[in-house]
Amino acid sequence: MVIPRTTENYGASRDPPEKSAPMCTVHSFPHNIDHCLTWARSEFEGLLEKGPSEANAYLADPAKYSEAVKSSADAAAREQLAKVVEVLVADKVATFEDCIAWARLKFQDYFHDRIAQLTYTFPEDAMTSTGAPFWSAPKRFPRPVKFDATDPAHASYVQAGGILKAEVYGIPRPEWAADAAAVAAAAGKVVVPEFVPKKGVKIETDPK
Repeated sequence: MVIPRTTENYGASRDPPEKSAPMCTVHSFPHNIDHCLTWARSEFEGLLEKGPSEANAYLADPAKYSEAVKSSADAAAREQLAKVVEVLVADKVATFEDCIAWARLKFQDYFHDRIAQLTYTFPEDAMTSTGAPFWSAPKRFPRPVKFDATDPAHASYVQAGGILKAEVYGIPRPEWAADAAAVAAAAGKVVVPEFVPKKGVKIETDPK
């Protein structure tokens, strides 16, 4: 209850800042919806905002940008340059079909390959150095997802991803882009490299 000129008003105090989840939890061991949303927002910004912005900065003045990267020895500068290479070379697209293929491969990477690698590195019966089960609460043992063109969630993902990628590159959107089923069918024809787990992969597990 608030009494004018007697009790403290709502604006006189602030709630303590919320603790952000450790990045290893967000990327590899999410256990609530907030972690999933934080991861999704981070990936969205990196792929569709920060990466393209870095590429535009490079294209505006390649010499100046290159000199700035060379004069900076920190890891952030190298990461920024890697984003430029990704946008202008590795993930460059020219057609809407390319955009759909990009989205399909992102689906494979995010929801299958990374999970398959994680469970290969830490199988369901893995134990910690103290002899306790590795996959104990709050960790949840994940399962890789296989792309299914008939699944509405899968279709929506590749449709949205393809459209957003096309917007970044200024690629015209064909009429069939509005049909999630048609987009998913096109995505289903994309050749996806077979996943092969890697040995010795280091995955951060310490939330500190």
